[in-house]
This record gives sequence, structure tokens and C-alpha cells, in this order.
Amino acid sequence: ALCVEATLQRSRTTAEAHELAAVLSVVAPAIDSATRAPLRLVAVLDKSRSMRGDKLQLVQQTMRFMLRHLGERDQLGLVEYDTTVKVLAPLTACDMHGHEKLDAALARLRPGLQTNLSGGLLKGLDLHRKGVGVARALGTSMQRVRFGNTYRCSSREDAEARRPLGVRPPPSSAEQVHEWTMELRFESPEDATLVRKVRYTLHDSFANPVLEVIEPPFRLTRLGWGTFTVKAELILNDGRTLQLEHDLTFGPPETFRTVLLPLRPPLPSVHALTNPAELEEAVVRSTFLFTDGLANVGIQKTDDVCKAARGALEELGDRRCTLSTFGFGIDHSAALLQGLAEVGGGIYSYVESEDQIGQAFGEALGGLLSTTHQNVQLSLKLMPGITIARVCTDFAYERGEEDSAQTVVVEAADLFAEERRDILIMLQLPSATDANSDQVLGHLSGRAFSVVMSRSEAVGPVELVVTRQASVDAVEKNPHVERHRSRYLTTEALTAANQAARHGQLAEARRILSEAASKLSASDLGAHGDSVILGLIASLTDCQNDLRDQHQYRSVGDKKMTCMTMAHTQQRAMNLEATDIYGTTITRSMKSYFQSSVTR
Repeated sequence: ALCVEATLQRSRTTAEAHELAAVLSVVAPAIDSATRAPLRLVAVLDKSRSMRGDKLQLVQQTMRFMLRHLGERDQLGLVEYDTTVKVLAPLTACDMHGHEKLDAALARLRPGLQTNLSGGLLKGLDLHRKGVGVARALGTSMQRVRFGNTYRCSSREDAEARRPLGVRPPPSSAEQVHEWTMELRFESPEDATLVRKVRYTLHDSFANPVLEVIEPPFRLTRLGWGTFTVKAELILNDGRTLQLEHDLTFGPPETFRTVLLPLRPPLPSVHALTNPAELEEAVVRSTFLFTDGLANVGIQKTDDVCKAARGALEELGDRRCTLSTFGFGIDHSAALLQGLAEVGGGIYSYVESEDQIGQAFGEALGGLLSTTHQNVQLSLKLMPGITIARVCTDFAYERGEEDSAQTVVVEAADLFAEERRDILIMLQLPSATDANSDQVLGHLSGRAFSVVMSRSEAVGPVELVVTRQASVDAVEKNPHVERHRSRYLTTEALTAANQAARHGQLAEARRILSEAASKLSASDLGAHGDSVILGLIASLTDCQNDLRDQHQYRSVGDKKMTCMTMAHTQQRAMNLEATDIYGTTITRSMKSYFQSSVTR
């Protein structure tokens, strides 16, 4: 079963007000292959001119080897792309007949011309769309709604004539001339009548940042000077609420995306409407995107490709999949593949040489085949008076308040068997009135959907307790917490160094990594040769070596740092040796198996 743990930096601490680090953890159980969930996987394969020769042959060989590990409950789809895009096989059941069809499709792979990466990706995501109607059979009717903003740039005269809506003036470099309108466009007038009102939450620079609109299409117009994320809460007539977000966009006259929303009330009886045997069981859905070059046909800018992928994923509704990317060699864009993996909740795997193609796919497949839980949440509710100083994670989280106590909910994505997520937070403790006593700081609980048991699973709550004393002789530091403080320091340093290097500041990037490595070495765990700390130091040193000149950085360093940052942030193995510490029994086994079996 799923397990949650809470670890404090110290079990005994002073009665004075101070900060205390804590690690909130969720751990997935081990499983065997007989109990795993079925897989729906689409592989989107680059067959551009640069893929000719050994590379394309190794991809074909890897995909054929992957087929051996997929059974009749699994489905595999294949998309190829160069200048054009072609579906080699829709999602196909991997029974004996399906294996033959998929093998024949792989045999038709031939090198082509340019790289229409966006076209291949969007076609691959679209293969998951088949069967979206199952949502209705499960008791939820989904409606299509276009959500976004229109835009126009006002003249200075018009802008000055309007009453300013901000509580503070814009920065000197900005002008308050940007007129935008939020809006929901429903597919049918009947759908619009299902929404009672929409509550918008704007940037806190507005005098009234929370506003309600009660008439369809729920337009809200404002004049401002900068972009931000607009939150919209749809309050339905039946009392339910739905949450939406939109990144306000200036420039294009319109920026809208399609979302699938359960506006209609749930159907009264699932079993009365459909045969339960016809309902698809809980499955793991994913798309693998492989490329060795830069997008030079179709959508090419990183932000635009990621935006298109986000929209396509959202339109999948209940069939939404994860998206993992595999970048081979020196010519692909690490920023693009990282961005796509972040949008899709997957991984970016840097494949440095042809010999690593098999092991990279094998490791990723091993993870999918051992997925135990999806949509993992960690929820912490603190006691009154205890506050959250910082949440040190790149996972999405939301802070709130309940019964005069602070709360935080962290979205920890999906978990493979034996994987864990460890979230570092900093708590602010007030002065203790009763020294030499135990103090309960809060309670931690977890929730996730078990794809193995096909139901939601809740665990906890677990107490966070510390002993407050008038004085503490020795400064106690829990090794588990210190390791994750060090991991966070490492990811922050890698991110900052990569940003500096992308702006041509290699010396600054080297300094950032060197300072971080020195801090880790000087820590108590580092001085005692802790294996985790030594591994983090090795990651920093390895990346520092790839910053010796621009060519080495562009060819290898950027990709390695990007991959390593994501791996240490997500605590997930991503092909590089430095990320093996996050591997599980199954991912290590599959990586080794593919490595030895897929050869030139």
C-alpha cells in the first residue's frame, strides 16, 4: 500500500521562535508484473535525414524488443515524422495478431527529409483520443469549452481617459495600455446555462482582484500593463465547482484553448447505462517522443510547441497521457524537450550516443510497466500558530488555510513501484510557552489513484511532533532531511548555472557549480563520505567539466544539465549514470536488459 512519512530536521529544538526544516514523503509499494496495470503507449519516431544508418536501425530494433514486453492487455501506437507525418499503426492490441501488424509497421520505417516535430507529436497525442466517450459510460458527460482572452493595444489617450484599476502604478518600463477580455465560449447555448457564475482571480496589483461574472459568455475586460495567470472558478447550477487557469497573452487578437469540462450532472446510474464488462479498466497512458534534431518544419519555437502540446493534452480529457521525450546526440534542443516533458508530466532523457538508445527506452518502459499510483497528493495541515516559510519543490502546490491553520497540498504526479517523493519545506515555529514538552506541529496525509486496485487510496494522517526545550546542547541534524536539503541546493545550482551558460556566461556558471560542490563537501554528511552527497557532488563536477568552452556546452553540457536537473527534481532515473540513484528494481532491470539486447 501507499505510505506517507514525515521527518523533522531535529527531534529536539529550542523554545525560541525559529525555522525548522521538514521532509514530507510518499512511497510507492513494490509490485510484480502479474498485478500491473495495462499500458497505452504511443511512440512518435523521428525518421528525418539525420536518422539514417545505425540510428534508425537501433530505434527499430528497440521498438521490436519493447514489443516483447507488451501483452494482450497493452496497446501500442506508432507515428513517424520527417517533413510529413504518418500514422504507422493506431493504438493496437499487443496480442499475437497485433504483434505481427506492429512489426510490419516498424519494417516500413525509412529515413526521410526534414523534422516536423510538432506535427508528429500532435498526431501521436491524437491517437489517445480514441475512446474518449468512455467518460460518459463512467457517469460523466464532458462538454467542450473554449477558454482564453482577446487582446487589443489601446492608444495612450484612451488609456489615460480610463480609470486605472491597479492599486500601484506600472513599472517605469511598462505602459498601462493593454486591454484584454477573458471569456468562455461554449459549444452550445444549453451548455452555457449550466454555469451559474464565474469567479475570476486576477493579479494582486488590481484594486479588486476577485470578481464574479454572472452572464454568459462570462466576459471580464480590464486594462493593464503586464501578463499573469488568471484563475477562473466555475460555479455550476448543481453546486459543483470547476477550476480553470489561463496564462494571459498580449499580442495575438485571440488566445484560446479547448478544455473538456463535466458541466452536466453525473448520470444517475453507471450500471443501468452500460455493461461493466465494457468499461475500460484503469490504464497507464503515455507518449514517447524521439528526436535527434531541431524542429525545422511546422511549429518551431519552443514556447509555441509547448503551448500546442498543452492544449492537445487538455483536450484528451480522461484519456490524458504523460509525455516523455528522448533527445539523441548533439543537435536537439534540450530546452524544447524539457519543456514538453514538463507540460506532459514525463521525463526528458538525454541519449548521448547510439549505444544508449536501447537502455533509455528500456528504463522508461520499465517505469511505465511498474506504475502503481497516479495523481499523487500530499496534504499537510499545520496546527494554529505554525506557519510555512517556504516550500522547496518544483512540483505544483497550493497553500491555503483551514480552521485558522495553514495548509499546503503538493501534487506529486505519478509513482512507479518503489519510487518515493520527498518534499522539503521550511516551517516557522513560534516561541513555546511550555518548554521541555512535546509539540504537535501538524498532520500529513496522502491520496492517490491506485491503477493496480482501480480505486482511490488514502493514507495517514501522520503526526509531526517535536520536543521543545529551553536549551539544546548539541545541534542535531537528521541525515534524511540533510540529504534532501543538499538535493535541493544541487537542483537550484544546476538551474542557475544552466541559465547563466545559456546567456554565454560560462565563468559564472562554473562559479555557481563550484560553490555548490564546496558547500556539499563541507557539510557533515559530505565530510563523512555519505554516498548520496558524494553522488550530488559528482553531478555538479561532471556538469562543470562541460562548461570549459561554448562548443562543449552547446553539444553536451546544456543537455546533461537539463536532464540532470529534472532527474534530481523529480527523483526519477533518466538514463544518465548520475540519476541511477533514483532507479527502482524494475527500471534498473529493464535498462540493463535492453542495454545488453539492443546492439548494432
